[in-house]
Parts: sequence; structure tokens; C-alpha cells
Amino acid sequence: MVRKLLILKVNDDVNTVQNIETTKDGVVILNYEDLINGKDLTDSIEKAYGFLGYGLLVVKGIPEIVQLREKLLNLAPRYSALPEEIKEKTVHKQSNFSFGWSHGKEILRPGVFDTNFHVILDQYKGSYYNNPQYDTPFEDKKMIEEFPESCHPNIWPVEDFPEMRDAFMELGQTIVNVGQLVAEQCDKYAVKNLEGYSPDTLKNIIKESLTCKARLLYYFPINEDDTQRTRDSWCGWHNDHSSLTGLCPAMYFNMSEDGKQVLTSDVPCPDMEAGLYAKSRDDKEVKIAIPKDCIAYQIGECSQIQTGGILRATPHAVQAIKYPESKNIGRGTFAVFMQPNVDVVLNTPKGKDNCHVGQYKAGMNFAEFSKVTIENYYSE
Repeated sequence: MVRKLLILKVNDDVNTVQNIETTKDGVVILNYEDLINGKDLTDSIEKAYGFLGYGLLVVKGIPEIVQLREKLLNLAPRYSALPEEIKEKTVHKQSNFSFGWSHGKEILRPGVFDTNFHVILDQYKGSYYNNPQYDTPFEDKKMIEEFPESCHPNIWPVEDFPEMRDAFMELGQTIVNVGQLVAEQCDKYAVKNLEGYSPDTLKNIIKESLTCKARLLYYFPINEDDTQRTRDSWCGWHNDHSSLTGLCPAMYFNMSEDGKQVLTSDVPCPDMEAGLYAKSRDDKEVKIAIPKDCIAYQIGECSQIQTGGILRATPHAVQAIKYPESKNIGRGTFAVFMQPNVDVVLNTPKGKDNCHVGQYKAGMNFAEFSKVTIENYYSE
């Protein structure tokens, strides 16, 4: 179900009416063709990413996106079911588990990691991280050693699971390319509303970045735990610290009793309360459903900094499927974090010193900003 809002704009005493298309949940929809053709979508950007927005919109009509989603997400349960000794080959502690396979390392609920319930649920989430554009973005060994979370070469299971790389890179690059078009619209909005804002600031951040990061996620079936699910039971409330994050609609799997085989792919989620939530400015928790033929784009804290807070990152979380509906049900998804190069200095626009990003300090480059953010999320 799609809604269209009629927005009356008054510019130079000329009344114009613009349609803003939304999902039934009120999430702004952009059309890929409109992005390609450079149509002015700044009203949609304001509704999605402005102070009263959810910090998220979806793009429909992206060529081959349905096939690319199916190709990659169907690999998530298969890779996760491999023997531990095989997956262990791609674990990379030196990058703070930011490349290759990661399982049970993310906190995202600072201060409560040692509570039994969230330790248990964290063990049901596995991730495969890599750069979606460049296998070896840097040859400088010193830079790789200094910034391993961003600059390390990709780690692929070439011998054990060769189909991973192409599916991961194809979908990842498609999401980044469309992300540049979304960022271009963000820049247009900022130019209209900020004195001295440099055109194409956010677009060029993504276009010139060598360090975008993608994450293939798999949530294992929960076959035993009957604890009540909270909004943040699968992924705690947090803001993305990148410039823009592309999100695939999740895919659910009916798995065999031992969790090793997919019996049915892309099944409906058995728990209507489970899934992605965003927190509105009036502190309401809003469930977000991403249509299967769309990609969602969340605005991140880097963009919030660089636009002085006129674009706002919004807290989001993922609620786990409740028991017993969770039995033998796995969940896969894919996120692409479009972020600045490590040496990019994050400056606020003139007169917009308070961008409302707590861990940011004036003059920080992205490596410094990323480090203080990531350190809050991971633990041995």
C-alpha cells in the first residue's frame, strides 16, 4: 500500500504542489528513475531525513535488485551452517572483527553485555564483513596496520565458499551507486538551507571513498529461549555513524531441525512484532517494513555532522522473533555503510557548531570518529 502526500510549497509567490510517496508505515519512497533523471526531490529528503523524519527512506525501481537480493541473502544461512573450523579461517581479530566472519562480538547495548539474555541472543547473530567495492583499496602496509577496521584487504572464503564474493560485491556496488544518487539529493537540500554549503559534499564523500563497508547478516533460529523479546533484543538501539547506510529487506528461512539446511526460502516472518524499528523525535517506536523490491537508505551521523544537524540520524533497533514462532526460522539481511575515507575531516557548516552528535569533537577525522564509536560496540 502506497500513500501520496500533497505538499503545498510557496516559492517566489508561485504555488506548486509536490507529491511525496510513502509506504503504509509513512516511510518516504523515492523512484530510481527520478534519481537518475536528477528530479528535485528535496521535499522528500526533508520529510525522510529532517528533524521530524524517521532518518530512513526507500528507493524503488532499481534494476535487478530483486535478483541480486535473492542471490546473496540465500547464501547467508548456507555459510553460517559451515563447520566452525572453516568459518574460523576468515575471523580477523586484528581489525576488531570488521573483516570476514564475526559471531557473538557485537554489544550495541553498552553496559549490559554481561546479562544472560543478551549474551544468549548475541550468539544467534553472525556477520560477514568486507569492502563491497575494492578487495585491496590500499597497498600501504603502515596505513593498513594503523587503520585495520577500514583499510585491511578483503577476506574471502575462496576455497570453501567461492560463490560469496561475486554475490556480495554485485549487490554491494549496486547499493553504493544508488546511494550516491540519494546523497546528491541530500546535497541539494543542504544547499537550499545552509549558507555556504559546498555542493556535492555528501555525494563526493561516497564517490571518493575507498573504505565503504558491507555486512551480510544471519540471525540463527532461536529454538529454546522463551524470554520476552524487547525492541532491541536482536540489535540494540543505535545510530549508524557512516554517511549513509543501504539496507536490504530481510529474508526469512524455514530451516531444518539441525539448522544446517534451508527447507524454504523467503518465507513470511512468523512474528508481526519482530523486525526493524526506528525511534521518532517524540520517542515513539515505529516499525519499519522495507518492501522486497526496494532498498532502504538510512542517514548516518557523518552526514548529520557535515550538514550541521539539518539531516538527522535516527536511533534504530531490531526485535527478535518470539518463541516458539522462532523455532527453525533464520533471518538474513545485508547492510552497506557508505562512509568517508579515514583522513576526511568532519567539519560542521559555518554557524552550525552544535550538530547534536555526542561523541563528535570539532576537527575529528573519520578514523578518529569511527574509533570512538566502534569501541562502544565491541568486546572480547
